[in-house]
Amino acid sequence: MKTLVLSGLMLIYFNGCYSQVSFNEFVKKFNTITLPIENILELNSNDTLNGKLANDILFRNQDKKPQLIDKNGKLTPIKQYYGLYPEKPFKYFTIESKNDKWIEVEKYFINKIVPIGQIKLNPNYTSLIIKVIAYETTFYDLWNFTKDGKVLSVVCLFWGMRDAGQRDEKVTFTIVDSKITKESNIIWHENADGLETFRTYRLNDEGYFQIIEEEQKGESEF
Repeated sequence: MKTLVLSGLMLIYFNGCYSQVSFNEFVKKFNTITLPIENILELNSNDTLNGKLANDILFRNQDKKPQLIDKNGKLTPIKQYYGLYPEKPFKYFTIESKNDKWIEVEKYFINKIVPIGQIKLNPNYTSLIIKVIAYETTFYDLWNFTKDGKVLSVVCLFWGMRDAGQRDEKVTFTIVDSKITKESNIIWHENADGLETFRTYRLNDEGYFQIIEEEQKGESEF
């Protein structure tokens, strides 16, 4: 019985050490970005991340889903603009002319997960910006971790659509956009089919993004 308990403890210990090493190596992919950030779309990098590795660190290896402090001061799980990143190429079909005939051609779009950078919001935490270029959408997420790689909170900084889809990375319709001030405030705006939401987020001492201010204008068309 003692042997089984010891083996279990050793397994937990080594898994913890491996997770720490994986997170440290993951963070090395992110260069430091200084604040303020005025235009999220201008942030880019030539490097990319492996989709499975990113999902392991951000989702699968986590005990809890990320949370934030809502406008009522309540700690709540994040549901909107949150989910696994694409790991495999996206299969789609086009109609092309060949030998004077129109045929259906199978193609694949290679999704990109880009390590944009690390920003200093609080010296006790690690905050990373990740960009994802999927089949029709481009988005940027700001993740906040403990120093040992535990995900605490995340904010979608940008979410846009691309009319040209796989043919062009130019964003043609913006749903979410943000700025980050020199004082580390996240000035966030969402246009959800005519209903506009204006928020100010700030990272609190416990490592969660907190809604400091919120205002809504208009109404959704759908």
